Amino acid sequence: MGQHDSSYHLFFSHARMIRDFLREILGETWVSLLDLGSAERVPSSFTSRQHKKRESDSIWRFRRKDNGEPVYVYILLEFQSRPDRYMAVRLMTYVGLFFEYLIAEGLLPESGKLPLVIPVVVYNGIGPWGPALELSELIERLDPSAEQYVPKLLYRLVHEAEVPRKLLDASESPVADLFRMERSKAWDEVIGGFGPLLEHVGDDESLLRAFEEWIKNVIFPRLGLSSDEIPGRLSLKGAETMLAERIDEWNRKLAEENLQKGLQKGLQKGLLKGRQEGRQEGRQEGRQEGRKEGEAHALLRLLEKKFGALPQSTQRRIAGAELEPLLEWFDRAVTAESLEDVFGA
Repeated sequence: MGQHDSSYHLFFSHARMIRDFLREILGETWVSLLDLGSAERVPSSFTSRQHKKRESDSIWRFRRKDNGEPVYVYILLEFQSRPDRYMAVRLMTYVGLFFEYLIAEGLLPESGKLPLVIPVVVYNGIGPWGPALELSELIERLDPSAEQYVPKLLYRLVHEAEVPRKLLDASESPVADLFRMERSKAWDEVIGGFGPLLEHVGDDESLLRAFEEWIKNVIFPRLGLSSDEIPGRLSLKGAETMLAERIDEWNRKLAEENLQKGLQKGLQKGLLKGRQEGRQEGRQEGRQEGRKEGEAHALLRLLEKKFGALPQSTQRRIAGAELEPLLEWFDRAVTAESLEDVFGA
């Protein structure tokens, strides 16, 4: 099982997460008919008649508010980090095995009817989800007269990257925090999510610990932080301070490395020019050009690391600048909170 799947298993073992997910992310009309406070996890591991063990990711049971039929509605969750062409077949298998379990354990209502099971796939991959959302789309057709025998199973797909950002920003839920942080591409976005997450998790220590482990094992490595730079026991409450103190150090280190690379490249370029023209001025020009190119390269990398992609006008301004303003801009950039702080309005 991948790190993503195991983390989501842990997240959605909490009733708070599944309730918020159904109400604020899924948001379909039928959700309002459920008593979300009655959330109860049920077994999701089954053994087929051939003694082959199959396991879905998570199954939750909810009572109807009006106590009508069906009394219980089941939500079957599957977590995916990559598309699966035959996802609908897997879900059909899980649903069938779950029905067999309910029958064997005598858990059906007096009517003997099977309960409603709603399959939901949570996908956090970057690319689009291409597989069919309906089982019947995977089956060859014989003739319209045989259409009634084509099995149908529809599942709901939730692609995290396509959930509207306005919806996430308006939600005061750790589920929305999870989806927002999955999209984080820079340190400032990660740090900015700590405060709301702590507020929304509240005093649920178990859920807080799940987020701390996920941030440590998934988010930090994704943003390039090596394992020896991550505390063994990461506290989310202290992580914001720790990262803020170390970001300047990381940026300076990166800038120095880029500066050395730029200086070396520029010096080699200038020395080659000097040999070709046979003049000492070539060496002096190469050193000066290398210093300027190195400072410009380092400044660009630092600004991109802190503020993301830069406007073309800013890139041209840096590329065409002389050494003195480059040095001044770099000093400002180390502590700047915006591009305006670096260049002025």
